[in-house]
Amino acid sequence: DHGGSSNAYTAEEATVFFADLSAGAFEEGMERFADFFNAPLLDPLAVWEEVNAVNSEHAKNQQSPSWQTSRVMYSLASPSSPLQWFHTGDKATLARGGRDDLAAAIRAYFDENFCPPRMHLVTFGPDTIEHQLSVAATAFGSIPRLGRKGACSETPR
Repeated sequence: DHGGSSNAYTAEEATVFFADLSAGAFEEGMERFADFFNAPLLDPLAVWEEVNAVNSEHAKNQQSPSWQTSRVMYSLASPSSPLQWFHTGDKATLARGGRDDLAAAIRAYFDENFCPPRMHLVTFGPDTIEHQLSVAATAFGSIPRLGRKGACSETPR
């Protein structure tokens, strides 16, 4: 009804979730967007289906000259550097433990790492900045500051 869309991607040091929608649906859209961080479903079947999307994106990325150049640069890093690690998931790495193990691992990661000190929210639209901030505070304000486990810090351990 409101012409919106949403998606996400993971960059080197951050996962970016984004959504766009018509201005008339801003408040409802912010509530729905905040629900993902407040009470994510992380349904094992849906998580499992996402493995194919990640695998497809990984296969596409492997064909990119910039991805290939990055891989060469990473290979020159010290063997003890995290840059030596695999940087994107594929079906072999994500499906290794099975559907339920993958969903449990993602849930644990979410519970330990998604908390307000590590999150940033950007909004823009025709409403005043004061209104946007008020809507954001209402929608996102109930997310536990220290995460669902109560031990989330500003930087990952």
